[in-house]
Amino acid sequence: MSQRNSADRIKLLSEVDVLEGLGTEEMNWLAQRILERDFRSGDIVYVPGDTSEVVFLLLTGRVRLYGMSAERELTFEVLLGGSMFGLASLAERTQAEYAQALEPSRVGLLSLHDFWRLVGRNPEVNARVIGVLGERLRRNRSRMKDIALREVPARLASLILDLVEGEGIVTREGHYAIHTPYTHEQIAAMIGAKRVAVTKAFRNLQEAGCLRRSRRQIYVVDLATLQRCALALNAPSNFREDPFSAAHE
Repeated sequence: MSQRNSADRIKLLSEVDVLEGLGTEEMNWLAQRILERDFRSGDIVYVPGDTSEVVFLLLTGRVRLYGMSAERELTFEVLLGGSMFGLASLAERTQAEYAQALEPSRVGLLSLHDFWRLVGRNPEVNARVIGVLGERLRRNRSRMKDIALREVPARLASLILDLVEGEGIVTREGHYAIHTPYTHEQIAAMIGAKRVAVTKAFRNLQEAGCLRRSRRQIYVVDLATLQRCALALNAPSNFREDPFSAAHE
């Protein structure tokens, strides 16, 4: 590995959530042990049941974690560069979900042996791993609760608030922009709804003055109203939908 490639790799590793704050010596040690793989948009990183002897570190790009039920997809999380993933099923050493690249992505692979050596020498890494996994579990439970109790517009509003927190950019007008061009189909999989219901929910939120869309990008123009919509349990009857119904329309 050339000095330039090593420096680039160390920079990307330093931005991974669970590795922040590691010293130069540990980063150099990691950089020498990481294997990198490039994935194109749409490529599958792993599927349920795959034997896992590595920890996945998303260096650049975006990866979607999702499951299947009755031929229907439900997105658990969309991860941005700087995230660790593929660690939730270490007890069984097999994956319990699908992981798919949503755009060209670079993934670092760290063997479990080296990962546990790193944790043993740096207890703060273990604390960060527990914190990251705990936060993801909290978000996933919240999303499952939304699917069970809230109508589609409220679920959509809650998701957009999560996206604003994770990847929102403040515009010159003081609004929040989500520049990732999520399709209605992708959003439907994130909130356990049908694509047609998501389209109606977007229209509902736009009419409420919460947001606008332009070239598949979402702009939040009234954050307070969007927050109120996310907390609403009820919605007009034309938005009612069984979250566990058949596949997307």
